[in-house]
Amino acid sequence: MKPYLFHSSFNANIILFIGILLLLLLLCNQSEARITTATELSKVNLYADFGFHFAGQASINLERQIYSGKKTTWYGRGGVGTAGIIMANGGFGALGAITMLTGKGNKHFEINGGTFIGKDTEHDEIFVYPLIDFGYRYQKPEGGFIFKAKLGFLGIGIGLGYAF
Repeated sequence: MKPYLFHSSFNANIILFIGILLLLLLLCNQSEARITTATELSKVNLYADFGFHFAGQASINLERQIYSGKKTTWYGRGGVGTAGIIMANGGFGALGAITMLTGKGNKHFEINGGTFIGKDTEHDEIFVYPLIDFGYRYQKPEGGFIFKAKLGFLGIGIGLGYAF
């Protein structure tokens, strides 16, 4: 699958700036009234994520809790890294996504949906990949070590990190 490409005159710095700005707004402008305390999963997660198969992806991600209910917890996710599809385009970029976790113990079903926007290193063009992942996450409610296993658009992968 060939990703959507912008014309090379499109400025990649503007896209990265907007992505970083949205991430900062998400992290700094959280209303505590929107976050319920039905169960207390961590408010902030930091992890490295790797995927491979028909595509490759590696990123460092920061998640901020935006909602916690009785059965689900939602996080806003931002990250930076690299992605590419075999025999196609790829390069460095940024991602924005929403993560949903189910379960309230240590073991969670996870769904991620978002977009990776990067700059092709070979053709000097902007590319956009959809991020859709389903997986398992081990994460204690009080925080600490995170382990993720996923299957999605960019293949299978793992993630390791820490919850605060």
